[in-house]
Amino acid sequence: MIKQKGMKVGAVSLWLLLLLAERPMYGYEIIKELEKKFSGYWKPKTGTIYPALEKLEKNKSVTSKVEFRDKTPDRKHYAITEKGQAELSESMVHWSKMAEIIETHWETHQAVFRHKAEISKDELAKVFTHIAKSLQGTSNFEMNKIIPSAKKVLVKNPAEPLEFKFLYAKEKTKEGSDKFEIHIELEWNAKSLKPKTD
Repeated sequence: MIKQKGMKVGAVSLWLLLLLAERPMYGYEIIKELEKKFSGYWKPKTGTIYPALEKLEKNKSVTSKVEFRDKTPDRKHYAITEKGQAELSESMVHWSKMAEIIETHWETHQAVFRHKAEISKDELAKVFTHIAKSLQGTSNFEMNKIIPSAKKVLVKNPAEPLEFKFLYAKEKTKEGSDKFEIHIELEWNAKSLKPKTD
């Protein structure tokens, strides 16, 4: 179950409360409704749904009532309580905020380019040489010239001062040999990133 600070219910319980807020339902009916809501992308299992319902009932968020039937198996109907309604409202606020944060920062995440690949020392030297020439000159950084797989983006030549971070690390591998890592980070303010036009 996913829990956030201040959140009373997790993802599965939230969906159960949302369904039961519409109307009382029995277990199999809940499972079928969830399948319908998720268009088959999530097929909830009884081993997930019934323990979650039991937990909600123990927490007094839902109540249950058994429907005794003569020729077919008995059904246990679940209904949301006032406490469950309050928890649902509170949890929806938290989930809505989470969705808003994801949506707000989605464009920013889309603009982040990460590159990780094996490279020879000669190729690495060329990368550093190109960065050095860009820093010494007045031209913009052409990202696809530094890393061929990068998008054709012109990054404005850095204005001083730059923020520079350097991390050097050494650790032992399982095989007992030394592994080295160097992380270099340059950061500066730029007003815009312009796509390169061919």
